[in-house]
Amino acid sequence: MVTRSTPFAFALLLCACTPTPPPALPQAEVQEFVKTYVAAFNAGDDSRLMGLIQHDAAASSIASGRLYRGWDAINTSSGENISALARVSVSLGAVDVTPLGADSALAVAPMVVTAEGFPPDGGPKLTSTDYPGALTMIVKRTPEGLRLIHEHHSVRVLAPAKGP
Repeated sequence: MVTRSTPFAFALLLCACTPTPPPALPQAEVQEFVKTYVAAFNAGDDSRLMGLIQHDAAASSIASGRLYRGWDAINTSSGENISALARVSVSLGAVDVTPLGADSALAVAPMVVTAEGFPPDGGPKLTSTDYPGALTMIVKRTPEGLRLIHEHHSVRVLAPAKGP
């Protein structure tokens, strides 16, 4: 009888000694990170924006059909993508969060990108166009706080309005 109960007792002991996994990132914290990232973008604060991205070669960003790998490439691209426009702003919809383990999460949200610029014909009047789209972000907890390790955003190109 002692021999049969020893493995069972050992199994119970192992279960009792197994550490509890850390909790997933709180949904509200991830949502706030995404809002902070978009606010930095809207403010044109490149320093703040780049400070929210993991500073290493593994970070990635997909924008306008282009893949940028590494913090340096993302930093270089941030100025190039909007240089032809007078102003770009993002309106964010509800942010859905899915945990990806204890220290990472996926954030998905609808968005509307408003682009202001001068018409291609060189006219002096500034025009504004709204482009509906979506964004995804993967964020990870680091010793410095949450950092973006991947982002992808895309917009739908609207068909030109047809005349009468």
